[in-house]
Amino acid sequence: MELAAALAENQALKTANEALRANLEAVQFQLAQLQRMVFGHKAERLNIDAQSGLLFEVAPSPAPVSQTREVSVAPKPKPVRSTLPAHLPREVEIIDLPEDEKPCPCCGGERHVIGETVCEKLDYVPATLKVLETRRLKYACRPCEGQIGVAPLPASPIEQGMAAPGLLAHVLVSKFADHLPLNRQEAMLRRAGIALPRSTLCDWVLGAAQCLRPLYEHLIGCVRAGDILHSDDTPVPLREKGATVKARAWGWVNPQLRLAAYEFTVSRAGIHPQSFLAGWEGYLIADAYTGYDRLFANPHLKEVGCWAHARRKFFEVAKTQKAPGLAHEAVARIGQFYHLDNAWKVLPPDERRRRRLEQIGPLLAQFHAWMEIHLPGLLPQSPLAKAFGYAANHWAALTRFLDDGRLPLDNNAAERALRPIAVGRKNWLFAGSVRGGEAAAIVLSFVESAKLHDLNPFHYLRDVLTRLPSAKARELDSLLPHLWKPR
Repeated sequence: MELAAALAENQALKTANEALRANLEAVQFQLAQLQRMVFGHKAERLNIDAQSGLLFEVAPSPAPVSQTREVSVAPKPKPVRSTLPAHLPREVEIIDLPEDEKPCPCCGGERHVIGETVCEKLDYVPATLKVLETRRLKYACRPCEGQIGVAPLPASPIEQGMAAPGLLAHVLVSKFADHLPLNRQEAMLRRAGIALPRSTLCDWVLGAAQCLRPLYEHLIGCVRAGDILHSDDTPVPLREKGATVKARAWGWVNPQLRLAAYEFTVSRAGIHPQSFLAGWEGYLIADAYTGYDRLFANPHLKEVGCWAHARRKFFEVAKTQKAPGLAHEAVARIGQFYHLDNAWKVLPPDERRRRRLEQIGPLLAQFHAWMEIHLPGLLPQSPLAKAFGYAANHWAALTRFLDDGRLPLDNNAAERALRPIAVGRKNWLFAGSVRGGEAAAIVLSFVESAKLHDLNPFHYLRDVLTRLPSAKARELDSLLPHLWKPR
């Protein structure tokens, strides 16, 4: 009985010791993460070997053959100033010699112009405001003394608003592309001699978004038209009475048409992505958020995992370790997948799929077997075990990219689409209302879609806000970023 009690007590102490070790490792990991967030680099890079690009050799490679060759050391070229763009307006100033210096100093004869030396400098002209005055002539019949006729006023983005499309586009782009809150824009306009209260600018943003709403709904239809979608979400503080609540901004990216659409919701409930994707079929590239699980019950809607998420979990552990270990090796193995696949991006989808199956497929099998060997020896609640568990639990989604050569290895397209919200959130801090959050989603959809097509968001929005108020339903297609042509 004493031996059994001692063994039981020993087992209990071992269990408690493992729990304490796991808690200590978790706390040390969180501390290292917080220190890296405050003081460290944000880039996910490790110190890797310069030749192989990996810390660990996943597969044996032949020994390098020593070769000697002569290398000519060329002098480092001096930096050359690039020419200024030809489309910029130019003011030409001609500087001539004084009259008393024009004669030749040797013989006193008249010297002739044989050329010129040109020096270009880039100057800045502050933005200017102008008034667009519309005068409509009135007509009346003198004998009848009535029947007055006047031409109708052209359609405007905001009824009875004094902001022209150009100023509206400037306010929208300044806030949602350049992340300038309305209070800063108010101060900038005041320096230009125009006193506009912030509430007026806010009304303009809401009014412009309302004008864009029909085109926004058409844009969402085009985003849903493809069979490949990227999805991700990020928190957005929403101001309510006495406090702020955590709302969400959802980003949806169609990589085939290069279009992005955003949605603003007051919560992260699964009903929101389920409502957006109701009736949709195809490949959904997303993180492992459980709100998508009900969607994946549909066999025609397939989950595609994100290797960037899986790699990041190993990277966060590796960054906190003083010596290379399992986390470093996992990062190196995943790096091989990317190294091979990046070289095939220009290939047709069928050829890319074939090469993935032939070359990345065996590496995936080795990685999975390697995880099964090491996972049982890890503390269950340790950060490294959680990283292993994430990859193992979502293995089917992480290997889905082998099924179709069009699929990427990660969900970085959606993360890039959400970056403007993360940057803007540090400036405008929160959404003032649900209507304001929805307006931000509408405007961001067009700003980011225009950027995906290398369009100037200001020129695009100014033209759309000019044409949309009088556009017919059949003309909406021509106003979408991927089909828009400047007039």
